[in-house]
Amino acid sequence: MEHWITEFMTQYGYIGVFILVFLEYVIHPFPSEIILTFAGFMTSQSNLNIFIVCLITVIAAVLGALVLYSIGAFIGEERLYKFVDKRGKYIGIKTQDLDKTIKWLEKYGHWAIFIGRFIPIVRTLISLPAGITKINLPAFILLTAIGTGMWNIFLIMLGKTLGSHWHEILLYVGMYSKVFIIVIAIAALYVIYLWYKRIKTTRAN
Repeated sequence: MEHWITEFMTQYGYIGVFILVFLEYVIHPFPSEIILTFAGFMTSQSNLNIFIVCLITVIAAVLGALVLYSIGAFIGEERLYKFVDKRGKYIGIKTQDLDKTIKWLEKYGHWAIFIGRFIPIVRTLISLPAGITKINLPAFILLTAIGTGMWNIFLIMLGKTLGSHWHEILLYVGMYSKVFIIVIAIAALYVIYLWYKRIKTTRAN
């Protein structure tokens, strides 16, 4: 699969990157770790502009996520489970994956949309329960754009930095993903702290 993905992206450039990222966020056939790190490598070896690559990957991810959001809103939870139970194996989705994703959304609410974009499989599936529960659409789009943007840029820059050794990131991406989530969580808590401190100071005055 890795060879096919890299060949497809080499042949079709920006369009190839867009299509593969879009499909990943709709039916999860291709791992973003391969797509994005190779895209980063391509920016150092071809005329592809890294800023344009980052932008189109975010747009593709948001559009793909919106497709799943719409499907979730249309078919509902019961029919979704029936579909995954019967045909999920053909697109690499298990009932357990769906259970995990729904629990994430129930536990973390809107934050699950953002955090879920850094976690394999959940990154794609989180859009379905978001649609089922009809989470506020503008918030869904914004959190998806921010989450996928940070994850995409992270991997694209790694691919560009590693150059011809871009594929080595696949050995460590699990570790980087966990570290990245921790860093994001700390940053989010810090922002919340500053926001709370500002409100407290304003009320005191």
